[in-house]
Amino acid sequence: MDNNVFYIKNRNEKERIIKDVIFAFSGGQKTLQIKGEGEEISTAVEIAEILKSRLYPGIEIGNVSLGSRPFFERRKRGRNYNKYNNRNKKDLVSQIEITLKTKTYM
Repeated sequence: MDNNVFYIKNRNEKERIIKDVIFAFSGGQKTLQIKGEGEEISTAVEIAEILKSRLYPGIEIGNVSLGSRPFFERRKRGRNYNKYNNRNKKDLVSQIEITLKTKTYM
């Protein structure tokens, strides 16, 4: 089973991703994934809801996965920087994966 994945990088890509997902489902794709991180989680949920309810009623949300990954950023080294105090500090970025699939009618 071929599974297309759409990564949301910023909110400005919303219309393009909606259009790409519609084209993929129109082309016979059965399942797709939409992934967002951090501030783009709300955009991923918004895209899934727009596709499900308004634009393409023949699809449904199959699965939603939540998680996180480590976030690495250069910390400023200055007088107050102490590598021993930051050793156990973990910065995390939240993630969401929404699987969309075509509805099966009997």
